[in-house]
Amino acid sequence: MSATFTATGFRRGFLEGLALFPGMVAFGVVFGVLAGQVGISILGAASMSVFVYAGTAQLLALHAWGAPDLLVAVVVAVIAMNSRYVLFGAAMQPWMRGLSPWIAYPSMFLMVDANWATAMQERDAGRRDVAVFAGLGLGCMVGWVAGTIAGTGFGQLLGDTRRLGLDFFLPAFFLSLACGFWKGRGDVLPFVVGGLVAIVCDRFVGGSWHVLAGGLAGSLAAAFAPRSATDAAPGPKPEGE
Repeated sequence: MSATFTATGFRRGFLEGLALFPGMVAFGVVFGVLAGQVGISILGAASMSVFVYAGTAQLLALHAWGAPDLLVAVVVAVIAMNSRYVLFGAAMQPWMRGLSPWIAYPSMFLMVDANWATAMQERDAGRRDVAVFAGLGLGCMVGWVAGTIAGTGFGQLLGDTRRLGLDFFLPAFFLSLACGFWKGRGDVLPFVVGGLVAIVCDRFVGGSWHVLAGGLAGSLAAAFAPRSATDAAPGPKPEGE
């Protein structure tokens, strides 16, 4: 059965996306405030949120804003941090098979973690209406862009954002991402190595190179560290699971 794209599915997905609206607005407001702090206009910040539509990439770009010598480090770090979308796209391909490229590729532009997870649920349920995926992605984008505009427009009224703790938002955001990658004790060494290398690099090199250095060091530690049998394979599930 070929994939479809219906108005009913789009409406259902968009309404599901609105359930995430408050969180996307809040996230967008923080990005907008920080964008205003580095001198980006409302139009510039909103355009970035529309055409980039990637919170991780946009926040990392702000971290190195005004330092063109760090462009390579930022680009490599963004690619590394968002490489999961290559796998997400590969998982989507069989589900979207048969859909016109003129619909499939624009729909993929709207991919975020939330609507990808929804698409996989639709696939497992035997449904192939790609419009649900696109509608949910657009609903999330509306909240993200609205929050960006509000944050950039009114952020100047807040004055020094450090007194509100917004200067800590970026490291806290990436720490939360790291926690999401935690799978067990076997991840201790890569996390520690990556963190220490990032701290040392930030202390002696500066800029955003610590993001790239820490990521590479942690990845290499994970690749070459010996893994126990317990770490290499999941143990038996308890009864009832």
